[in-house]
Amino acid sequence: MSEAIKNTPQGGTRQLRRWHRTRILRAIRAEKGISRLRLARKLGLSPSAVSEAVAELISEGLLTETPLPPTGQGRPSVALELEGQRHLVLAWEIDLDRMAVALLNLRGEVRLRLVLPPAPPSLAEALAMLQAATLPHLPEMRVLAAGLSIPGLLEPAQGHLTLAPNLGWADLPLLEHFREALLGLGLEGIPAVVENEANAAAFGLFALGGLALEHCVYLSLGVGVGGGVVVGRQVYHGARFHAGEVGHIPLDPQGPPCRCGKRGCAEAFLSYRRWQEAPTPARLGEMAERLAQLSAVVLATLDPERVVLGGPLVEATGEALLQSVRARLPGYALSVHAPEQVMLSPLGREAALLGVGALAAEAFLEQMTYEEVS
Repeated sequence: MSEAIKNTPQGGTRQLRRWHRTRILRAIRAEKGISRLRLARKLGLSPSAVSEAVAELISEGLLTETPLPPTGQGRPSVALELEGQRHLVLAWEIDLDRMAVALLNLRGEVRLRLVLPPAPPSLAEALAMLQAATLPHLPEMRVLAAGLSIPGLLEPAQGHLTLAPNLGWADLPLLEHFREALLGLGLEGIPAVVENEANAAAFGLFALGGLALEHCVYLSLGVGVGGGVVVGRQVYHGARFHAGEVGHIPLDPQGPPCRCGKRGCAEAFLSYRRWQEAPTPARLGEMAERLAQLSAVVLATLDPERVVLGGPLVEATGEALLQSVRARLPGYALSVHAPEQVMLSPLGREAALLGVGALAAEAFLEQMTYEEVS
C-alpha cells in the first residue's frame, strides 16, 4: 500500500475526493504547469482519480489549463495552473505606524497592495478603515479566505486579543470583530484567521520567502521586540500562546528600564525608538552587541535553521547591522552555530502582511479538505 493511501483520512469516498482535491492544489502550487499524468505519479493516485478531481477544480474556477508544446505523436499534454487573478485571499495588517491591505493568490503572488495611515485609537475604527479601503477592489473577485495580523498577545484559535500594549488595546474578541468586518464586505462563511504579526511574518518566511525553512525564528525589531517561531513548518504558539516573546528576555539586570517593569530587557536595548534617539555608529555597535547576545540565546534554546531579522530597525540599518551582529555572534553563541544563521528578511516590511495571507490560504485549503463536494 502506498504512503498516499495509508495517510488518506478515513470517511469514505466523499472524504477521499476532498483529500485528493486539496493535495492536487498543493502540488500545483508547488509545481506550476504540471500535467495530469505527472500529478498522478507524484501523488500516487490513479489517472482517473486525478482527472475527476481536476475537472471539479476547473469547473469551480480554481484551476486553469494550457496546452503544452507537442513532444511527439499522441495527444498533447495540458499544463495545470492555479487561477491567479480572481480567486484570491485577503490580508489585513494593523500596526502602530501603518495599516495595510493585500490581495494574494494561492501561490502568494500579490494582486493588490495598499498602505494606509497608522491605526486609529480603537479596533472598530481600524477595521472600518481597512474595510473601506478594501471594498472598491472586490468586484469580480472571489475571496477564498482572510487573515488579520496585529502586534499583540492573542489566542489564535479562539481569536481573543489579550493585549496589544503599543496600540493600547486589551481583552478584545478580535476574531469576532474581524468576521463582522468581513460580513460588511459580503464575505460570509469564508475561513478567517488572526495572528500575531511576528508569527505571521515567520510563517511568511517559510511559505513565501523562498528559503525552504522548516524551522526558523523571526525577530521583529520595531517599537517593541517580538519573535515568531516556526517549527516543522507550523507556527509554534506555546502552552499559553506566548512563544516568541523574546523582547522581555533580560540581557543585563543593570540595564535601562523596560516598560514591563524590569530592567535590561532585549526590548529596552533594541527598540527602533532607541535608534532614532541616536542614529550613530556607536549606537549601532551597542545594539548589534545586544542583538548578537539575543540571537545566541535563540539559537541555543530553539536551534532554528535561521534567525531572521526584520522590522523598522532593520529597515533603517540593514546590512550594517547584520554584519555587525555576525561579527559579534561567536562571542556568545555555541560553536555549532554559524554567524550566517542570522540573516535579513527577504520579505522586508511586508513579511507580516504576506505571512497572514499565506496563513489564510492554508485555512482555505484546510477547510476544503473537509467541506462537502457535490
